[in-house]
Amino acid sequence: MKNYILLFIFLCVKNFLFSQNLTLEKELINLFSGKGFTNASVSFSIIDVEANTLIAKYNENTSLVPASVMKILTTAAATEILGPKKRFETTIQYNGKIDSNCVLHGNIYIRGGGDPCLGSPFFEKHYKNFISNWADSIYAFGIHQINGNIIADASLFSYDVPATWPWADIGQYYGAIPSGLSIYDNTCKIEFNTGEHRDSTHIACFYPYLPELEIDNKVKSANVNKDFAYIFGAPYDNERKIKGAIPKNQEAFIVKGAIPDPAYLAAFELEMELRNKEIKINGSATSLRKLNEKANLKDRKNITKTFSPSLSEIINITNMVSMNLYAEHLLYWIGIAKYKSGDQGSGATALIEYWKSKGINTEGMFIYDGSGLSRFNAISSLQLAEALKYFRNTKEFMSFQSSLPIAGKSGTLKNIAKGTSAAGKIMAKSGTMDRIKSYAGYIKTNTKKDYAFAIIVNNYTCTHDEVKKVLEKFMTKISEN
Repeated sequence: MKNYILLFIFLCVKNFLFSQNLTLEKELINLFSGKGFTNASVSFSIIDVEANTLIAKYNENTSLVPASVMKILTTAAATEILGPKKRFETTIQYNGKIDSNCVLHGNIYIRGGGDPCLGSPFFEKHYKNFISNWADSIYAFGIHQINGNIIADASLFSYDVPATWPWADIGQYYGAIPSGLSIYDNTCKIEFNTGEHRDSTHIACFYPYLPELEIDNKVKSANVNKDFAYIFGAPYDNERKIKGAIPKNQEAFIVKGAIPDPAYLAAFELEMELRNKEIKINGSATSLRKLNEKANLKDRKNITKTFSPSLSEIINITNMVSMNLYAEHLLYWIGIAKYKSGDQGSGATALIEYWKSKGINTEGMFIYDGSGLSRFNAISSLQLAEALKYFRNTKEFMSFQSSLPIAGKSGTLKNIAKGTSAAGKIMAKSGTMDRIKSYAGYIKTNTKKDYAFAIIVNNYTCTHDEVKKVLEKFMTKISEN
């Protein structure tokens, strides 16, 4: 009799929880019944991590364009594959011989080690005076004259341009392509002075200084309150056209763009620093790509190395501010770890295989980059939620979780659920592109449950602010469960 009573209680509790979850699911689905979602594709999945139960779902297996929540898959995999303490190194090398008069009869090389953040403003203290330090190390090594060139070696990564990235994105700072020798986040800043409405604008300067850069400026002053300028130009091409509009009557208004050839810029800056320190150079700055040469590491000797911050620090910036460049570097490194090939295709294939090996059903998972900038990417909310559930039980989880923005407090979620009971309980990555909005991460509920969740919305017709408010309600409602 006692066993029957216990069974009855168990079934009652189970039915209550099922009914409660069904109610939550219906309430969440109803959020997308408005006119702005009539033509939209919506997919969401919510998993109770401890119970290993899918408690609410909608079109959970539908593959949609994820935008920047793609970084969840990339950064989590990189954390486990490479390790949170991994550091990337940039090496100053030389070939040839140094004679008794301190003359190098050979070249100086900057061997890029795939460091995504060399010289980044995010790590300014870490890299302080790194170019000057390289020059000092060369002099201290006994090289006071160079009868050769300063050669950038970015051959660790492919030189190819990401095939599925929109042309309109590649010239922008957020579309800067990865390089085996990246520098300054591969981003330059262009200062504009503007006049009255519809006036032409004047470029005052740009920094860092990019040798040989030519800019065709078609930007107009306008009655706008933010940057609507667009930069067009291919990687490794020194010609740039800038079109669009920026606020009128401004001085030193900044527009950010991609550095055309970051590896060459690194060599150029080192050349200038060496000359400034009165080290004579008979050659000039160049790169293996420009020379159409392959790396011959056997002929080189090391002078000094510069190490990056730890991978956990880099991933923190990647997810907190949604840094596309860093995510692409990590994808290339995943490709190197699996196939010894630093390119987008190898990295994407290795990333899918990684998640498949962790028990994720990768059917319908299409990955073309690591950041989410490609509209060829397609994944389902269930795949994202399952990946998050898996990572919740790994030893690297705390390192990964700390990289996620917190609702109402940090990163891209700083203004989400601010001042509500959900603030501080949602830790998630956001994704935003034209007609795409997404979130994926973890939610701690009012009843102390831990949920892994993902939601992707494609092709909504309401405004960006309107869809953002709906998704804010979505996450808040989950936290109240």
